[in-house]
Amino acid sequence: YGDTPGGTEMEQEGAIQPQYHPDGFVLPRLETKPSTAVTGTHGGDAAKWLSEVYGMELFGWQRYALDRCLEHDKDGHLVWSTCLITVGRQSGKSWLSRALCMWRMHSAELFGEVQTILHIANKRATAMEVMRPAGHWAVEKYGKGSVRWGNERAGIELPSGDRWIISASNDSAGVGFSISMCFADEAWQIPRNVIDQSIGPTMIMREQPQLYLVSTAGDSTSDLMIVYRTRALDRLTDDEGASVLLLEWSAPPEAHPDLVSTWKWGSPQWSDKREVFLTQQHANVEETSFRREYLNQWVTKANHWLKPSWWRDTLDENVPLPAEGVWSIAVESDFDGQGHAVAIASPNEEGNIVTRVTTHRTMKQVDERLAEIRAEHPSLYILVTPGYVDRLTSRFDGLVGQREAVAATQVLQDLFSRTQIRHDGNIILQEHFAGTRIGMRQGGWVLTSPMGSSGIYAARATAFA
Repeated sequence: YGDTPGGTEMEQEGAIQPQYHPDGFVLPRLETKPSTAVTGTHGGDAAKWLSEVYGMELFGWQRYALDRCLEHDKDGHLVWSTCLITVGRQSGKSWLSRALCMWRMHSAELFGEVQTILHIANKRATAMEVMRPAGHWAVEKYGKGSVRWGNERAGIELPSGDRWIISASNDSAGVGFSISMCFADEAWQIPRNVIDQSIGPTMIMREQPQLYLVSTAGDSTSDLMIVYRTRALDRLTDDEGASVLLLEWSAPPEAHPDLVSTWKWGSPQWSDKREVFLTQQHANVEETSFRREYLNQWVTKANHWLKPSWWRDTLDENVPLPAEGVWSIAVESDFDGQGHAVAIASPNEEGNIVTRVTTHRTMKQVDERLAEIRAEHPSLYILVTPGYVDRLTSRFDGLVGQREAVAATQVLQDLFSRTQIRHDGNIILQEHFAGTRIGMRQGGWVLTSPMGSSGIYAARATAFA
């Protein structure tokens, strides 16, 4: 990772420094790579309009997010249909949301149609607070009739008919409207069905619609953010076809929560004032809350079974899979069947188990990955869960179930504790492991998810392999 600007922070054992942009702000730890379709961005024009017309100046990280979210293809069409932005508390999410809503509302000419912006939050007052400064500006520029402050149809409407609507995140949100852009504020508190069933269908007929899910990390009840984030993690390095952009400023699972260097991961615009404030919060706030609110960690828990030192001590990006012997392959899927993992494990001459894992969106991709592995190595033993019996197009050698899950969990713990496993630091695997716990099920203790629904299939595939 990059050094702290100016090298002012003392080196501390276990410190993991974030990477910095040349302009001085912290870069996202998790970020979807640009699609091959990207030829430019509307971000610069948007920032210029916000400065010259609205009088809004953005932090460096906000300009960076604007540039990424507004990337376009050769025809000028937006590349990302969904943008996930997660960052620590009080970093400027509201400022960025106001900027995006204001710019899009004034961009009808760019998109070729009148714009309707829907801004939702768990509490309507939260969205109103974001809109309020823009509302006062609109009153001065367009007149009192341009802004509604009441409980019904609150928002801003321009003389051109473009509008910014405020709503609570309930089942009727967006219903009856045709939405150009939806901005979901504090999305960890919003039920998934509000987005998938109420708002999503309202965007079908619009030109270049975008959904923004913006939030600080939530807890295990946040089905909306957990599911969308998991899907985005699966596709961080996709070259083509990805439509979900993830920008996450969060501390790594293995980073020590007591170090200032760790705090900076979730606070892209660092300052002495913020350091003083977080020092006070660290002394007074319960650790789980501090991790969630300020380190922006979704799934890492204190006293996790996979100790940070175990992960670090078994990391070796350069160790190859053994050229001789059998490669054990395991195929596992997410609980909802929307994600799949193919893991490889094989012992090398030093007595260590070398592992690799890839994640995939479709069964076709799983078949293609297995074909690649067959072409790479002659001796394989392939294990699958029962759900794959009628789905794979290639042969497999055995099935895994509850009994194997119990044995695999114990073996995995033993290998990590003895530092006899070698992995390449795969970020998806790390996130999946961070989301696991060892739970009692019928037959014994198994690797499972505290959420009970998604996000650990790469970890389970690795355990089975």
